[in-house]
Amino acid sequence: MSDRTLLGIVGSVSADSRTRTAVEVALDAAAAEHGVDTEILHLAEYDLDTADGRGIDNYEGDTAAALDLIVEADAYVVGTPVYRGSYSGALKNLLDMVPRGQWQGDVAPFENAAVGLVATGATDHHFLAVDQELRPVFAFFGAHTVGGATYANGDQFDDGKITDADLYDRLELLGEATIELSAAIDDADALGEIGPAI
Repeated sequence: MSDRTLLGIVGSVSADSRTRTAVEVALDAAAAEHGVDTEILHLAEYDLDTADGRGIDNYEGDTAAALDLIVEADAYVVGTPVYRGSYSGALKNLLDMVPRGQWQGDVAPFENAAVGLVATGATDHHFLAVDQELRPVFAFFGAHTVGGATYANGDQFDDGKITDADLYDRLELLGEATIELSAAIDDADALGEIGPAI
């Protein structure tokens, strides 16, 4: 599986991000277990345009670079801090620029791709955001999300590092499972064809 690229998308605009820490654990485990290439798209490091409905080929600079990373990847681990019960506005803006193979561009990078989901929050109050907010938006794109996601709260970190062994193990499993799902999609007939509902 070493010819596969796993992209970690970090929907945080904080340079010192617990979400990035969590996503990197998943990526590192996938690379170690399956020999895949990994890359990080951390929104704090990109000056993205505001989504305005233009086609993917009409962006330049950081926005074009970010979208190129998404188009070129084979599978994804997407992480976001949770604000007001939902994923970050920065991640929403990015996703609004990703085409579905229709009028915004002839590519559909998330369609029939494996996506692992990670969310972080100060407390456990927002853990349902993974299934109520993140999973539906990737269903819109026709992605296959890993059945088990990971939510991490602030008490599981200390000085930016993960201190909870169970969380660390779960993030590693998520990374490995994302690659296993990606391989299963490639080896299947219907999984690689079903796409979005409409």
